[in-house]
Amino acid sequence: MIQNRIFILIMGLFLLLKTNINGQTNDLLLTNQNINKKISEVYYNFYETDDTSQIEEILSFLKKNHDLKLHDTIKSKALYLNGVYHILSLHQYKEANELLDQSFVFASKANDHLLKGLIYNDKSVVNGYLTQNYNASNILIEKAINSFKEVNNVRKQIESYYNLTLNLRDLKKYRESIDAANNCLKLIGDDQKLLIYYKRIFYKIADNYIRLKEFDKAEEYIKILEGHLKNSNLDNKVLTYAWFHGANADLDISRGDYKSAVDNLKKSIISWRDLNNENKKSINESYERELSLEKQVRKEKEVIIGDQRKILFISFVSIVLLFGLIFLLIFFFKRNRKKNEQIVKLNDELNDLIVTLKDNNLILEERKKDIESLLKLNEQSLFSRILKISTYNDTIGKISDDIDAYMDSSPSAPGYLMTVRKKLKSLVSEEELWEDFKIQFEKIRPEFFNRLKDVAPNLSVNDLKHCTYIVSNLKSKEVAQLINVSPRSVETTRYRIKKKLGLEKEESLYDLLAEL
Repeated sequence: MIQNRIFILIMGLFLLLKTNINGQTNDLLLTNQNINKKISEVYYNFYETDDTSQIEEILSFLKKNHDLKLHDTIKSKALYLNGVYHILSLHQYKEANELLDQSFVFASKANDHLLKGLIYNDKSVVNGYLTQNYNASNILIEKAINSFKEVNNVRKQIESYYNLTLNLRDLKKYRESIDAANNCLKLIGDDQKLLIYYKRIFYKIADNYIRLKEFDKAEEYIKILEGHLKNSNLDNKVLTYAWFHGANADLDISRGDYKSAVDNLKKSIISWRDLNNENKKSINESYERELSLEKQVRKEKEVIIGDQRKILFISFVSIVLLFGLIFLLIFFFKRNRKKNEQIVKLNDELNDLIVTLKDNNLILEERKKDIESLLKLNEQSLFSRILKISTYNDTIGKISDDIDAYMDSSPSAPGYLMTVRKKLKSLVSEEELWEDFKIQFEKIRPEFFNRLKDVAPNLSVNDLKHCTYIVSNLKSKEVAQLINVSPRSVETTRYRIKKKLGLEKEESLYDLLAEL
């Protein structure tokens, strides 16, 4: 067994020596002689594909050979690659901005308009992260567009106009955003692949027109988006449906057609939900593929190890004369064995830690359920207490009405009754109770009333109260007991609310309110 491992070490040394002799230890096969060519190749590969996999190798080589002298055109590209690597891989935006500035100096000397445009684009991204000054970012994008025009690079102009459309819209400059979008579409022309790729731009234009209250124009672009939905080859069709129904909902709300808006919002929510499910499914499939590949690699590794053991056993005869080397290798083997034992020990400790973390996670899940149960109980308790106060107020009102009726039938009623009536009416007004109820209820469900008003602004105060009973999952009989009316009266009120919300008979009022 020891002999086999010794021979493994010998073979490892042989492979290492072979690698050093060949002098090729990287995928790009970088040398001092071809570094200029390789930098240009990686630069144009990144420009075409946005692939950063080879940038790190270039940067590592340049760091080891820092005394290399590069031409200004090559140096500008190397600095640019270093800058985008800091953006995409390291997320170090301040350092990236400095590298891009250095690259721009050399790009200006070389009059490289394409590179200057790329730098302007990336600096606009960095500026967004560092300062959130989107006006400055827009200026940089416009400079990028002018640079790309100098070299007639249509693809990058389209990309820049698209980014400018989004930025201007975020700044609520809707008219300017529409102009940028039209420039983008003008450059795309009849290229169906690009139209499908930038299909979101039709949604953005439609939404901009909605903001500007130009509904006919908005409807025109929504129909264009609908036309893309009919394309059977369209990617991300579920996502496009979500945009389409969302835009229709915005248009309906702007026109006051809340029933249609609710329908479109439902369809949009369903589309987003389907998209989320597709993403989850894709992630699960990817995870399963990784597990399958990992199992396959393990099997192949076992086969390779088996073959190597046979070769090592046969080859051992050839090294019997290398006793001096063997004794030296035994020393290294013993030292490595200790390290391996330490690794095994650490691995066992890591497995124990994973088991402990899983147990702790189960405990935390149980505590989370207990806390949620306690919060639910507190919510029901608070709600019942507030409703009882409302019931007391109703009772006070009835007593006050009885006193009024008695005083109307008995003109000689004593002044004491009039004083009692005034005191009863001054205890708590219906408006005060309702405002207090809203405050307490929104502590449990923030923004519930605001969202409900957005969906159905014509609901009365009594309707709003009944909506809180429904969303708290109170049955009709429970509500009837709380407010001293018949269960049939409660059902009638709920039916009226469903009509105001535009729900069909078979649709659940509780489900709609719970989503708010």
